[in-house]
Amino acid sequence: MTRIPFLTTAFAVLMTLVAGAAAAQDTPVARILVVDFQRVNNDSLVGQDIAAQMQSFRVDMEGRQRELQEALRSKVEELQAQRNMLSEEVLQERVQGIQQEEQAANQEVRDLMNRGQNAMQQARLEVRRVLRPIIKGIMEERDATMVLDKNIVSQHVSGLDVTTAVIERLDAEMASFDVNLPTKGEGGN
Repeated sequence: MTRIPFLTTAFAVLMTLVAGAAAAQDTPVARILVVDFQRVNNDSLVGQDIAAQMQSFRVDMEGRQRELQEALRSKVEELQAQRNMLSEEVLQERVQGIQQEEQAANQEVRDLMNRGQNAMQQARLEVRRVLRPIIKGIMEERDATMVLDKNIVSQHVSGLDVTTAVIERLDAEMASFDVNLPTKGEGGN
């Protein structure tokens, strides 16, 4: 009688193995390519163009911030020089006025920086939009089923990294992009 449970168990194990093998045959083989997207951003013509525009924007914003700070510093020094000649009430009004100007200046710089970051994000999205068909084309040419970012891959065999091909095709497709960055005179939203 112990033979029947053994046969039942053996039959169940056999069916599980057969079902697992059948399921494994339906699963496609993973053919992986690797792309160093950081290198694409740094080495592609469009990536370098966007980075240069962003650097120029940062320099302009730092200059604008210095201009605003210098204007406020000048007003504070002027107020300190006139302090003994002003009534307490007038002095308080001017101090409050300078504080409001400082808040407005800080808000202007924050708004410009936020708008700059939004413009950068839009530029990155546009580059990704152009990259999608490039990567898809390379995947089809190499009969690949997936692309992984090189930054998440610890090791791979040679021949899987297609970063150079991606950069070459991106350069041919999109050598530059005009990032719609705000200028230092544009405040507010």
